Amino acid sequence: MTGEDTQKWVTIGSGRSDPDSLEVVNLCVRSHQKWHQGQLVEGLWLNQSAMQKSHDVIPMWRLYTQLLLAKKLIDLHVSQQAVRVVQEMRATIDGGGLLAFNSLPDALLATLDLQAGRFAEAIDRAGAAIALSDQRRSAVSVKLAHSVAAMAHLLRGEPDLAARQLAAYHRRSAYYAYPDSVARAAFTEIALAAAEGGPHRAAELMRTKWSQLATTSGCLVEDPARAAWMVAMARAAGDRDLADRALHAIEQLAQNNPGVPVLESAAEHARSAAPGRRPDVVTALDFGTAAGAGAVRPGAAAERRPSALPQPGAHRPAGPLATPTGETSPRSAPPSSRPSSRDTDEATADQHDRLASLTQREIEIARHVARGLTNQQVARELELSPHTVNYHLRNVFRKLAITTRVRLTTILSHLDSHDAPREPGN
Repeated sequence: MTGEDTQKWVTIGSGRSDPDSLEVVNLCVRSHQKWHQGQLVEGLWLNQSAMQKSHDVIPMWRLYTQLLLAKKLIDLHVSQQAVRVVQEMRATIDGGGLLAFNSLPDALLATLDLQAGRFAEAIDRAGAAIALSDQRRSAVSVKLAHSVAAMAHLLRGEPDLAARQLAAYHRRSAYYAYPDSVARAAFTEIALAAAEGGPHRAAELMRTKWSQLATTSGCLVEDPARAAWMVAMARAAGDRDLADRALHAIEQLAQNNPGVPVLESAAEHARSAAPGRRPDVVTALDFGTAAGAGAVRPGAAAERRPSALPQPGAHRPAGPLATPTGETSPRSAPPSSRPSSRDTDEATADQHDRLASLTQREIEIARHVARGLTNQQVARELELSPHTVNYHLRNVFRKLAITTRVRLTTILSHLDSHDAPREPGN
């Protein structure tokens, strides 16, 4: 797809409708190119066009089209549509006798479990995909599954198991490695480096592996907080250039694809971690490691559910993010302007009460909105009317005393941390 002959095959296939397979593959190649050039909307449209034309082609090319579309939908957090495409993939595999590809649906569903915070399910599905691939002597989903399992273990506060999955990922050197799998594995390695060596080690590895992080494609927002974490970690290491580079990557994606909620939310989140702004980057960035401990503490799950990565300042004595000269941080502020521990406790208790007041339906809708979905998309996903979604969302904003979706994303991180009601199944 990205080799020297790519353009030749695009040219050969242009305008040809006979055979249909050539036109479908041509559309897929162009879709792939646009996607990894940051033109996500156009890449998605080309992929959908290929899907519409793939009904009468041989099963292999239809499966190929479905795989690319499912991965794009997963990156953009359009989960229900992604599930439907994966179900169609399974039917294509079974109906076409493509037994070597039997593990792909489980590997893709494991990615959706990872996104939804169902980490144990993600690990189980990934393991099933690997076992089935080995049984079929197939390589198509092995590295994808290992990368998902590695990230899931990290999110569960199990760095040793995450490292073991990464080692298995790298041992499969001759196996297929999709760009999102490469990016996920690289980001997990950076997260482990942050836990073990602090921000400077993480920033160093981030620079080394930058080309693997797929920062020009939708892979960057598989976790909408990923870009913000990169900015915050680079700042903590004192590397302004790297922080600016990470911020520019997500802002460029959002600018190139206006109207995509998850991109807009991720860009705003990253800006909140950038120099000149107060680093209000809790949510997925408030990653329960003990300051200076050097690793995620598995036992911390009972205290507060640990997430993937260390806090950007975890290896500093005080723990705050690096701040530019002249910028006031809570640590450097005059005593009278610093929040007291009592104030912090009261604020936490107040937030706990507000979160606890949400109904299960309100939590469900809030989680979807925090992922970047529009009200209409939430309505389709949950099979509700847009009016019902609007009604519940207004109640959420009123109960939490907020006015922006970005603030909602920030607050929702505390649902698990403070034992507020959780969405069923999560």
